[in-house]
Amino acid sequence: MAESQTPDADTKRRVVDALTERVREELAAAQASVEAEQAASELDPEDVVRADDQSQADDAGDLKPLFERSASRQQEILDAIEAIDFSETDVARPGAVIGFDGDRYVLGVVSDAFEVDGITYEGIAPDAPVAAAVDGLRAGDSFTVGTRTVRLEFVS
Repeated sequence: MAESQTPDADTKRRVVDALTERVREELAAAQASVEAEQAASELDPEDVVRADDQSQADDAGDLKPLFERSASRQQEILDAIEAIDFSETDVARPGAVIGFDGDRYVLGVVSDAFEVDGITYEGIAPDAPVAAAVDGLRAGDSFTVGTRTVRLEFVS
């Protein structure tokens, strides 16, 4: 990837907006799952309750903590994204968009792959080994990933 393909400020803003929207959608879905599991676990005391109904309600209640943890994790990710400085930078740090090996990444955030303008980006968690390896580097600098040496193609 040539350095001329470095994301400009507008592209970077779209990347951050898409990332934030994706996490908000995942949070909303997780919260909806919590509410659905809560509703499924509550039986109407006015109704006749069969053993099978009680068993299904118990199962739904058992799943609720799992969905609550998922919602909590999504909220933590959203809070982290909202706390990061995504301003333009020429140094790899949380909030930078970087490129290496022909791929693009957002530093300091947990995220699966997502697309903006037909280009795929992924998040690199702040505690990931790659995040530590690139911290403070500039475009053109090299770093080691596993046993390979990789060149940082751009930093935005």
